[in-house]
Amino acid sequence: MNERLPSKHVVLLGMGHTNAHVLRMYGMHGLEDTALTCISNFNVATYSGMLPAVLAGQVPREKMQIDLVQLCASVGARLITEPVTGLDPESRNILFQHRPPMEFDLLSIGTGSTSMQGELVVNGGSVVAIKPMQTFLERLQHTLTLLHEKQLSRPLRVVVAGSGAAGLEIAFCLPPFLDKNWGGDHEISIVTRSSRLLAAANAHTRKIAIRQLHQRKIEIITNFDVQSIQDEYLETPEGKRIDADLVIWSTGAGASDFLGQLQLATDEKGFLVTHPTLQSITTPHVFAVGDAGTISTSPTPKAGVYAVRQGPILWENIQRSLVDAPLVHYRPQRSFLQLLNTGDGKAIGQWKRFAMSNQWLMAWKKSIDSRFMEMFEPVRMEDDEDPMQCRGCGCKIGSGLLDSALSSAGTLDLDDAAVIAQTAEDRIIASTDFFTSPFEDPYLTGRIAALHAASDIVASGASAQHALSNIVLPEGDSAAQGRTLRELLAGAKREFDAMGAAIAGGHTIEGPRLEIGFTVIGKAIGKNLLEKKNLQTGDGLYLTKPIGIGVLLAARMRGRCAAHDHQHLINAMLDRQHEYAHHAIEAGISAGTDITGFGLAGHLLEMLEASQKSAVLTLNDIPTLPGSTEAVLRGIQSSLSPSNRMSAAKISTTADIRKEPQFDLLFDPQTCGGLLLGVSNDQLPTLQSLVGDRLLVRIGTVFDASDVEKSLIVN
Repeated sequence: MNERLPSKHVVLLGMGHTNAHVLRMYGMHGLEDTALTCISNFNVATYSGMLPAVLAGQVPREKMQIDLVQLCASVGARLITEPVTGLDPESRNILFQHRPPMEFDLLSIGTGSTSMQGELVVNGGSVVAIKPMQTFLERLQHTLTLLHEKQLSRPLRVVVAGSGAAGLEIAFCLPPFLDKNWGGDHEISIVTRSSRLLAAANAHTRKIAIRQLHQRKIEIITNFDVQSIQDEYLETPEGKRIDADLVIWSTGAGASDFLGQLQLATDEKGFLVTHPTLQSITTPHVFAVGDAGTISTSPTPKAGVYAVRQGPILWENIQRSLVDAPLVHYRPQRSFLQLLNTGDGKAIGQWKRFAMSNQWLMAWKKSIDSRFMEMFEPVRMEDDEDPMQCRGCGCKIGSGLLDSALSSAGTLDLDDAAVIAQTAEDRIIASTDFFTSPFEDPYLTGRIAALHAASDIVASGASAQHALSNIVLPEGDSAAQGRTLRELLAGAKREFDAMGAAIAGGHTIEGPRLEIGFTVIGKAIGKNLLEKKNLQTGDGLYLTKPIGIGVLLAARMRGRCAAHDHQHLINAMLDRQHEYAHHAIEAGISAGTDITGFGLAGHLLEMLEASQKSAVLTLNDIPTLPGSTEAVLRGIQSSLSPSNRMSAAKISTTADIRKEPQFDLLFDPQTCGGLLLGVSNDQLPTLQSLVGDRLLVRIGTVFDASDVEKSLIVN
């Protein structure tokens, strides 16, 4: 099936509740001839309503997270996790630090709010703000670890600053978290500048909350305006103090400084001002939703319930805007059910003038929250065992077919990177590589393509100098093709610049799907090169990246690569290796190759055959990417893996080891894989000193080929 580049582009900046609804609806219904891009500082979105339950240990942490990686992959949306630096509303461009400006037809800003701090001065002290919620638990755990080092001889004094619904739920649900992560005695207080708790609640709700706080021995301190936080206390402008070892900052919603950098109208509090249609009053092409926006004619409190209710209106108005139809108005509800988790299996419920607390209300809250999160489960794609041609290195043909073709052409001795010219001082080396794009993001694809195409030059120890591009663009209007091409080349340029190379030209055609590659020209550094044939008996085999890239890319195509694993995948692929190879040359190493399409086993066997040596690998010493073995156990594999696995006939091992998922990963194709180096004991100290704390793992040892029947042993 031929791909086609959509002519329109909708961008969701920030993945709060409102924008998340649009992403979900895009997956269910799509938008004709329209691409969707999601931009977030994090690869998960957090549902604030379930944070107290996670603190109380009532639900696991993953239950409050929307996995944006899996959800976007499953619906065909692009996810970008790079910070935005600004906005040009007139030209409809989003600005970034590294990537080129991103054009949009419609933009929805749902970046949420921050915890309001005013003129607060923090001079020491352990302060943990609730927002951003995606990192709250890590920051809280880290702070407790630091406090443990103080070896307090008294109970830990915890102050929750803020007496709204969020602050109360934190105070109620924090004790189980402290019992688990602190272990010792603790005292909890709630501090507020207001004269009363839950200022926006009715009197019945307030009475119930105060009674339960007293029962839990949680102190309530009102009329305390925190001006500064010092090492062990909070202080007001008048000099009043409250002792505190840990302060959890959960005050009212404040506008982030980021909103003021977008060249859009803001209110006196710094939030983006909108019409009832949720469009910015500055431009009709930008929407502002959730906490980020304030409707000029009907402002509402910054509460998640309003953001959730805005979701269907935003989705409707995006569809209407794309076809120039009249938009609908969002009308905020006058009242809503409020349920506060008290951490003991009960909840306080408020509806208009009524309030009560019981277990049934908590069960109701849990049901509401669970149903809400279930809506954002990734769309189920093809079964894991179904054939699906992979992209990246996974779309290569198998080594058997390649060897047969080269044999018939009389070119058996070709190497991945070839010396094409030699002068008295230099050797000129060339290599080429290309693949079908494995990502929805052309900029990321360009970065990966540049690194991957240069990997054979890099693995030889040479320095990349020039690159010629080969690009296939899917059909589409010229504007869409232009945007894609600019992003591809900008991403590639970033990586070639880092290598000291330049894109000197290339060729671009129109075709059925997005493909990109480069012919890279390099220059040898000094007289030495890293070559496959130079392994020596006794060399240690060292790997510079974990394996598992291919199976995680295959999982990603199925919407089955979790956000945490995906981050490790991208980090590994973007881990530049050119300096590493140069250090290997400096250390006197001459045996090396890169691990790419034929997997660790295939490329190691090439080295052994070229060097006429054998080797033993210790399977458990081989580093693997998080989530890769789990993907293998689920039956996921790259489409190139079965062909690569034919080399297993050359491996001596036990039947039990062959059943291990790590053994399968030996045949996993690696796009932008690491280096495999043969290092002697004498060379190792120099190499380690040069590479510092970068990954360098010994996975095996080289020995004489005459000693065994098969050239590779796996233990």
